[in-house]
Amino acid sequence: MLQLKNIYKSYITGGSRQIALDGINLKFRESEFVTILGASGSGKTTFLNIIGGLERCDKGDLIINGKSTKEFSDSNWDSYRNTTVGFIFKNYNLIPHLSILENVKLAVSLNCLSKQEKQDKAIEALNKVGIKDYMRKTSEYLSKDEMQRVAIARALVNNPKIILADEPTGNLDSKSSIEIMDLMKEVFKDKLVIMVTQNPIIAKKYATRIITFRDGEVIEDTNPLKEELSQKEICLNKTKMKVSMSMKLAMRDISNKKLRTFFYILISSIGIMGIALIISVIQGFGEKISNYENDTLANYPIVINKVYNNFIYNTKSSNKNAQTEDELDLNKDEDAIYPYDSNENNTEYKNKITQEYIQYIKNMDNDLFSAISYESQVNMNILKKDEDGKISVLDTSSVNLSSYPEDYGDGKYLEKNYDLLYGYYPTDKNDIVLVVDEYNRLDRNILNALGINYKGNEKIEFDKLVGKEYKVILNNQFYEKQGNYFYINSSEENLNKLYNSKEAITISITGILRSKKSNNLSDLPQGISYSNELCNYYIEDCQKSEIVKYQQNSDYNVITGQTFKSKKDKEGIIDEISGVNILSSINQSVTKNQMLSSLGASFLPSCITIYPKDFESKNDIIEYLDKYNKNKAEDEKVLYKDTSTTINKLSTSIMKGITIVLIVFASITFLISLITIFILTYASILERKREVCILRVLGSKKRDIVRLFNTENIIIGFLSGVLGVFMAYLFMVPMNFMLEKITDLADIAVLKIEYALVLIIISILITLIGGFIPAKIASRKDPVKFLKNEN
Repeated sequence: MLQLKNIYKSYITGGSRQIALDGINLKFRESEFVTILGASGSGKTTFLNIIGGLERCDKGDLIINGKSTKEFSDSNWDSYRNTTVGFIFKNYNLIPHLSILENVKLAVSLNCLSKQEKQDKAIEALNKVGIKDYMRKTSEYLSKDEMQRVAIARALVNNPKIILADEPTGNLDSKSSIEIMDLMKEVFKDKLVIMVTQNPIIAKKYATRIITFRDGEVIEDTNPLKEELSQKEICLNKTKMKVSMSMKLAMRDISNKKLRTFFYILISSIGIMGIALIISVIQGFGEKISNYENDTLANYPIVINKVYNNFIYNTKSSNKNAQTEDELDLNKDEDAIYPYDSNENNTEYKNKITQEYIQYIKNMDNDLFSAISYESQVNMNILKKDEDGKISVLDTSSVNLSSYPEDYGDGKYLEKNYDLLYGYYPTDKNDIVLVVDEYNRLDRNILNALGINYKGNEKIEFDKLVGKEYKVILNNQFYEKQGNYFYINSSEENLNKLYNSKEAITISITGILRSKKSNNLSDLPQGISYSNELCNYYIEDCQKSEIVKYQQNSDYNVITGQTFKSKKDKEGIIDEISGVNILSSINQSVTKNQMLSSLGASFLPSCITIYPKDFESKNDIIEYLDKYNKNKAEDEKVLYKDTSTTINKLSTSIMKGITIVLIVFASITFLISLITIFILTYASILERKREVCILRVLGSKKRDIVRLFNTENIIIGFLSGVLGVFMAYLFMVPMNFMLEKITDLADIAVLKIEYALVLIIISILITLIGGFIPAKIASRKDPVKFLKNEN
């Protein structure tokens, strides 16, 4: 059955080669009791290990039933150890946290048998060795004799052809030794038993054949086999540890070492808790910023002004009178206006807002916005009275006339976006306000047009401006007809008459306003701003006026007599007309629509304000507006101002900074968790070295060992994740309290259920990754070294 041909085996110890087996040639019968005698170091155990497939010879061949093992793979050797060979050790090598029955079932658990078949076989084996009554106990409750009986049952359970016993009575007294030898002779009577012993009395009493070793050679064989061996095909069934078995062994180890496992889970869960808290803060801050962004959309809409103004103030101006920024800041605290020339530092682009563009805006998806506001800026007929009492027409082209939007949201537009420096906010449609820049400055051209007297750069006190009145004259009073033409009677007498007329609309400056620091919109230009209600009233009256009706039915300019250009030549471009004084620039009205606009009869807006529903809708709106500008010439594009983008970029940058910092901490936590798990898993391997080596001896594959530790790590990872998430939820209460004290933001740390589940999965993955290398190390443990150390 078994033959060893010219077997050589040596070891290198201390830099020199030691011969363990030196040309062993032996044949064994299918059924015989063989004892191996010899002094320590003669090669007996090495001989046994080579037969058992635990060690490989340097040279020679091990033949089983005529089949050479030279080409055996690791898998073949695993199957061979499980199905063909049974091991009995001097030190029993039982796994202490498993019951007697489970120790025996280990050997048969790698076979493809049903659960009940494995149970029956294990019980039958225990019954044969006379220890069935103790099968639910662990080895700590057994005597040495009883533990060796368990080892014999484990060797017997798979019904192997070869039994290898390494000094099975070495730790027993004389009486127990005889009982064990009698038992072995009885239960293994039809098998090949090869037993190593140093007791020649036992050898002579029980062995049918005695082989003596000395210095790695056979010096005596009392019953050698000379004839040829019978050749029976060897059957090597594949072995595999099932997941259920891995789970059971893992759970037994965990339950057996509760305190160690608890600290293992606690340490691992701290890392998960840290990651959970970091994610909750990132998520919480993200939601707060998102909510803030959505809430501010009402205050920061998309604005399309007739003039796209990109103001840049240059403190290094060549103007010797230019103020530094620190000096300008001092102006803010003064109750006065400072004249300045804005042309040096101002860049403007005039948008061409046409009827076509208005229709394009109206065709936009209604689901994208909550409201669209259209503000008109018309060319009003305004008279002013100078300090010397002289009446004159106000040059509206220099005043920056604009209308402020109607009330919206939960407060007034002006009150919400502009600080009142002096006077009061408008309460009537005829109340107007004077808007200054962030440094309390106003352009000289505006001051001159308003009839404000000042010298050089001297400041102008607020009280000199607030209360100043102007008169708006409607078209029917302002224009006089003569034949087919209209004209303006600009005589001093007529202007005084118009100024004091009951039909004149008195408007007065009620307050001086400055954009709030928190208002990035600032869509009102410096100058005079009036109510949209007054604007609409004026336009409606102009449309009914005689000059407008006459102009609508004429193909020439009813004031200059000029013939209009073709309709396709810039027809309806409101930005070139609104705000232009009719007396000085009437000849610029080259189309009928432009002329009607100059007469105050056009409803084309000078400002369009779009209020998106949310930031996603805002992006869609911007995409829609950009689509209009596609393939258009630079001077034909309509530019818009999206002040919320600035806020979004700022908040996004802050969030990115916070996220990066927290991700760094999360990465450090992740790394610490991996290192901790690696150390703890490796420590567990050292503790379970006996179990690993026994499993390998019984035929477990290397991947079975890896699976065993991976299964345990999955369980621990799951428990760590659950504990970590639970502790994170507990810590969020005091953490949110502290964050609220610091930031005035409530409930910042928020961990959604789906994120909690992901963290539990991450915990499992971290544990698997951290324990993978130690598991691989465990699978490569050499059981021979362990057995030698045990002996």
